[in-house]
Amino acid sequence: MATDPTRPIRIPNSALEELAEVELMDLSLTMDDLVVWVNEVVRRFVPEAGRGDDRRVSGGFTARTLRHYQTLGCLDAPEKVGKEARYGFRHYLQALLIRKLLHERVAAERIQGLMDGRTNDEYKELLFHGIELVARRTDGKAGGTVANDPPVPSAWMRIPVAAGVEIHLREHTARPKPAELKQWLRTIETALRQHL
Repeated sequence: MATDPTRPIRIPNSALEELAEVELMDLSLTMDDLVVWVNEVVRRFVPEAGRGDDRRVSGGFTARTLRHYQTLGCLDAPEKVGKEARYGFRHYLQALLIRKLLHERVAAERIQGLMDGRTNDEYKELLFHGIELVARRTDGKAGGTVANDPPVPSAWMRIPVAAGVEIHLREHTARPKPAELKQWLRTIETALRQHL
């Protein structure tokens, strides 16, 4: 079943809230981690983006895909931390926008032109252009929700780790895949090293 790029993408308001939360994080991702993050967001918020007969749209991003768009200048060069290339929020935002533009079947040359010299706010504006943000309905009636969207979390779980240290998880957080869990642990370790 082919996706219809003319039909607006509908995502819950929680996707916008999640992007704001990610922006506040001190991200330091590897290329592979960036790929996992982008594919996970697309899988959760735009389930139909993974289906269809267009290979650029079906299936998830790969590191090779992102390197191609980095070579085209659509994705900023990463920061170097020692010998490792690290990607932050701006790269995450750029990758999400590239993924959206591919879903809309925008040609690579046009993507390159759209990405050139923009601020993060301009990237966000482009990312949410043509996307319908919908509130989740609580009455169970059709029309205000996205299929397969998890319930909007209402509370946080607190997990004490040590004196003065705790982890906060939203209720109903999906169990992470092994690669995602490793990234979470690396992010926690990096944050602790920077702040302690």
